Amino acid sequence: MSSTCWVELCVSDFAQSIVWFEQTLGFRVVARDADDYAELSRGKTTIQLAPDKAPYWRSERPHLLPAGQRGSGVEIVLLVEDVEDVYQQAQQAKADIVRELADYPWQMRQFWVRHPDGYLIRPAQRILSVNPAAYKRQIADTFRQKQTPPPIIDELANIKEVAEALVRQRDFLEAATIYEILITTIFEKSHLYSDAEGDEYDEDEDEDDRYDEYDEDDEEDHPEEDGLDEFVKQCIESLGRYLADTRTDGFARQKIITVLFDIYIRDVYAYDNRGFAASASEQLVRYTTSLERDGLMKRLRNLLTDDSEDNVQQEHGKLLLKLGQEALDDETYLRICREAGLTSELIDRLLKLGRIDEAENIAQRTADQELLKLTDLFIQYKHDTVAERLVRARLQVESALPILEWLRHYYQTRGDRIAELDIVGLSFRAQPSLVHYQQLRRLAKQIDLWATTHAQILAFLEQTHNTELLIQIALDDGEIDTALKLLKTGPISEHYNSASSAYYGKAIDLTVARAAEEMRPREAMQIYQQHVERLIAERNRKSYQIASTHLTRIRSLYGQIGEYEAWTQYITMLREQNHTLRALKEEMTKAGL
Repeated sequence: MSSTCWVELCVSDFAQSIVWFEQTLGFRVVARDADDYAELSRGKTTIQLAPDKAPYWRSERPHLLPAGQRGSGVEIVLLVEDVEDVYQQAQQAKADIVRELADYPWQMRQFWVRHPDGYLIRPAQRILSVNPAAYKRQIADTFRQKQTPPPIIDELANIKEVAEALVRQRDFLEAATIYEILITTIFEKSHLYSDAEGDEYDEDEDEDDRYDEYDEDDEEDHPEEDGLDEFVKQCIESLGRYLADTRTDGFARQKIITVLFDIYIRDVYAYDNRGFAASASEQLVRYTTSLERDGLMKRLRNLLTDDSEDNVQQEHGKLLLKLGQEALDDETYLRICREAGLTSELIDRLLKLGRIDEAENIAQRTADQELLKLTDLFIQYKHDTVAERLVRARLQVESALPILEWLRHYYQTRGDRIAELDIVGLSFRAQPSLVHYQQLRRLAKQIDLWATTHAQILAFLEQTHNTELLIQIALDDGEIDTALKLLKTGPISEHYNSASSAYYGKAIDLTVARAAEEMRPREAMQIYQQHVERLIAERNRKSYQIASTHLTRIRSLYGQIGEYEAWTQYITMLREQNHTLRALKEEMTKAGL
């Protein structure tokens, strides 16, 4: 059922009326204040009851008609989704049915039942000219044909145009019904979701007519479904426009809201959601009335109690907060944040309320990545020192690089070079690298602490036997002789000193050789020659190709120092030593050697 207002009835027999609404129309009590007030609901419809003696009705008590007469001339229309079901329940309750269930020219199927106080209750359901089963089959047939061209959306667009034509005739309910069938069948029949199970046909439908179920192991593309994501989003936006249209009647609005909420639910619970939940949520937040939002919020509160994944609960909570942004008091807002696991929203509201200690305590219990995001909130509310304290406290537990980087940036933006140098030093020790070294050098020189800092860095790397980084640092500082000495005397890891790594440009010895070519060509030639020998020993064509490249560099270096005869002797010797390697000869010839 749906409603756009609340109706309160003053009844002569309070207890009897409650039972009557429960047994005759299927309502249930959702709130009660002793024997003075009760609120009952079924679906989206709410009825309020009060007895004669209720204080609220004291001023009207002298004007009330006797029991059984006071409702005379008053009719209450309840729009329902299944009037047949309500009618059967009224019959079983042996209620006073004034007019039997029937169809009426104004496209309503309805009946009248009299309340013991004389109120006429008219449950009614709109009669649709749209045939849901026919449209469902037509859409399913479009998918079953698997035709390319035209793409499926071309066929679906024709059905969408039918809905648009109905809107132009101001029949929003019929249009919303077509959209409901269209989107539901797309979800059932397409491969938008990896967990699609196929549609739900009637039991008497031939099995051969069913569209193939999705197989998660099936890697086949479905070009016939190109553009389907965008098509569904267009449908969602159309439904939003109908909600925004002031001509849309209440029952059509409830249909549209139901369709949009079902889209939201389908997408938010999907393993591979398509962004439809965000699009549907936007329409619901922008275009629903306060009363309609109340109904949606009740559904979302119920969903927050289920055992869904954390990310699903968070989506429910975010939508709940958006729908209630104008109505929720602070404590309710905070409770929803806690229930849904919305830590960022929770801390934001706490900071806005000035509850700094509480916000800090919550932030302390978050993971590193989330903590670093939350610090932006503290800084936004001018609580920089709290943010720094939170991250510093985490640093005592672990020296993770993201934490160190946050602190480095924090001190850098505040011009605290001493603190920044300290943090970069910690980062260097946590992950020694040339980048961190360069940062330390720049900072230390700015505050005249480079001599001390440089000595500490070298001592640390020597203690940890990090020869590769010592060589990189020497090269970066322009100390070629130091790099050559370290290469000869220091321990080099097999990875950096392997011939195969030269193919990827990672061998530290080659890095030193390239740097030494101009100032120390003989030392560079010696490194290249050792590398060539290792490559040839690997006995494969790719290694021969790389070796030939190095040989061209060696030839160039011999020429650089004017020792052409020495080059001839070297290459001749190399050919003689490896005269049985036909592939090597071929690669050397290709290289012009």
